Amino acid sequence: MDCMSRVSGLTNYSTVNPNHSDGLRKAKPEAKKSSPDYEVSLSKNTKNLEKNLKDASESKSYDVDPAALAQKIHAKKFGKLEKPGIFFVSGFDWFGASSVKGNYDGIRDMAEAVEGARHYAWDQQEEILGEIKKRNPDQPIILVGHSFGGDAVVEIAQQLNTIENGFRSVDLMVTLDSVGLDNDIVPQNVKQNLNFLAQGNRFINDGPNIAANYERSDVTNFLRHEEHAELDDATDIQIEILEAIQKIV
Repeated sequence: MDCMSRVSGLTNYSTVNPNHSDGLRKAKPEAKKSSPDYEVSLSKNTKNLEKNLKDASESKSYDVDPAALAQKIHAKKFGKLEKPGIFFVSGFDWFGASSVKGNYDGIRDMAEAVEGARHYAWDQQEEILGEIKKRNPDQPIILVGHSFGGDAVVEIAQQLNTIENGFRSVDLMVTLDSVGLDNDIVPQNVKQNLNFLAQGNRFINDGPNIAANYERSDVTNFLRHEEHAELDDATDIQIEILEAIQKIV
């Protein structure tokens, strides 16, 4: 008995005679193949995914700004105050006379000369951090500190240089003969550091500042002839600081 079969997509064969080995004869091919019995199509979601993957593979920009990413993640920790943060920080008040004029008058005078600036003592770091966090992350931050105040602003910058605080940038940090330990390394979130060194005892300040990453931080050291307590009152130093602030704000 003749046997016939049809499989979609395969060439058709003629009748087969099981009694003859040569009974298998190839039929003439049809002029046009029949269409498959099924059709495969992509869903809309799959097509969108395919397009997104293709676009991503063709993109040549893979750079990620870690500071921008961290600020986005921790945006809720920052306020929306659209105002620069400018903070002048005095050092320890030795018996009520920390400078030639007493009570770090130079630091206070500079704070009063800059619109919107605020003056703090060296032990008010938490208050300063709180004020910084009130500001929108795109607002500039400027820290100026003398003596123990110089040490304080370095510590504030170090605290801002964490993922918890969004690796918040410090646009300008001015240190005038910082007194303290571990304040010579400028963290990478500080864009610019002006460091003024007084002459005299190295017990007070052990040397120039060094950038943790010179590709991110511009550090300039100035060796001065004034004594430690006189730095904030030097007219040319005050002009240097105020001009640097003016360039930013």
